[in-house]
Amino acid sequence: MRFFAPKELIKTTIALLLCFGCLAAAQWQYHRGQNQAHQNSIIRANQTQPALNENQLAHIDPIANQWRTVALHGEFQSQHQLLIRDRYYQGVYGFEVLTLFHAPVAGDYWLDRGWVKAGANAATPPSVPSPQTGTLEVVARIRSENLNKQIQGSFFALPQLSANTTSHAFSIAHAQGASAAPFYLDLVSAKPAKAGPFNQIELPDLSDGPHYAYAIQWLAFAALILIGRGMLFREFI
Repeated sequence: MRFFAPKELIKTTIALLLCFGCLAAAQWQYHRGQNQAHQNSIIRANQTQPALNENQLAHIDPIANQWRTVALHGEFQSQHQLLIRDRYYQGVYGFEVLTLFHAPVAGDYWLDRGWVKAGANAATPPSVPSPQTGTLEVVARIRSENLNKQIQGSFFALPQLSANTTSHAFSIAHAQGASAAPFYLDLVSAKPAKAGPFNQIELPDLSDGPHYAYAIQWLAFAALILIGRGMLFREFI
C-alpha cells in the first residue's frame, strides 16, 4: 500500500510529532491559565479581607496572603535602600524604591515607597526622595513577587548592595546585610500623610489572560495538521 511507503511513513511521522508538540503546547497554556485563575482568586479574596496586625505576620504565607493589607508601626532605616529596575509608570521607564522599615513588634520589612523616573541616561542615578524620619503608622500590601532578576548584579542605582547580593543565592531577606522578611510590602498610606507613597502602586489586572484561547489555538493547529496530512495522502492515491 502506498500509505506504508517509506516516504509516506516519514511524512506521517513528522505530522504526528508536530501534533504531539501542539498538544503539549496546548496543555502548557491550559495549566498556565489555571494557575493565573487561581492566583486571581487569591488576590480577589485578599482584597476584601481586613488588614492584618503586626502580631499576625510572624509565620505568614506571603503567596496565600498576596496583596492583603497589613498595619505596621515603626520607622524607616534610610541607610538601607534598593531600586527595582524595569518598572514602568504611565508608560515611562523608572524604578520602584524599596526602603527597609523596622517595626519593633513585627520585625524588618522592605517597603516599596513608590516609583521614580529613571535618570537622563544609564550613567545617571534617579532622584529619590529621602524617607520620612521618626515613628510612623503605615498601611501596606503584602507582595510575594520574586525580585531576584531585578536586583541582582552590579548596577549604578544600587550602590549599597553587599557582595552576597550579587550571588545566585540572593534573597531579599538578607539584602545589604539586613534580616528582613522574605517578601516585601507596597506602601498604601501613612501617618503622617507626607510619609505616604510617591504614587500608588496599581492593583494587578485580574483577567485570566489569553492562555485558554492559546490552548484552543494549539489544539486547532494539531487538528489542521492531521486533516492536512490526510488530504495530501488522498491527493496522491
